[in-house]
Amino acid sequence: MAKTVTIDELHLTVSIPHDLPDARREEIRQTLASDDFMDRLRATVRAATQAFPELAAARVSLSR
Repeated sequence: MAKTVTIDELHLTVSIPHDLPDARREEIRQTLASDDFMDRLRATVRAATQAFPELAAARVSLSR
């Protein structure tokens, strides 16, 4: 039997202008895929969830 149950999923949407040059699009895509971006996003999510005591029992994961 599972020890946890998923109660919600949140999705992050990143939009860019449709006429952005291909080089800029690729630069943005590479930044979003970088370990540094994911590390900073995890830290931000951790800080946000820690700001709400009612979420203390919740476990949050972030994946690509």
